[in-house]
Amino acid sequence: MALRSPLEILRRSAEFRAVYRGGRTVRRRWVEVRYRRRDGDGDGVRLGMTVSRKVGKAVARNRLRRRIRDFARLQPRDLPPVDVVVHCRPGAAELSGEVLRRELAALWGELRRRLS
Repeated sequence: MALRSPLEILRRSAEFRAVYRGGRTVRRRWVEVRYRRRDGDGDGVRLGMTVSRKVGKAVARNRLRRRIRDFARLQPRDLPPVDVVVHCRPGAAELSGEVLRRELAALWGELRRRLS
């Protein structure tokens, strides 16, 4: 298992656009993951999140972001260089922590399978 380094975050809109335009998608009921391989630009996963106002009020959206960051932080860093954007759909704010973790684990497993 690879060492867990600090989680790198996508911050600039150009980085998000690159993933949305040139990436692929893995979907579940409440959450979807868009990803795009990077060519030799660092290593590991860079994470971005989009949680629109349709999902809920600010407190609920921020809680979702914290849970997603925590989940990603605890994952092994064994993926190739890839940018990942996690998009929450309306209704995701009502999910319990366990259900959200299961959704994210299924998506992460599918992402790992597709990238290997």
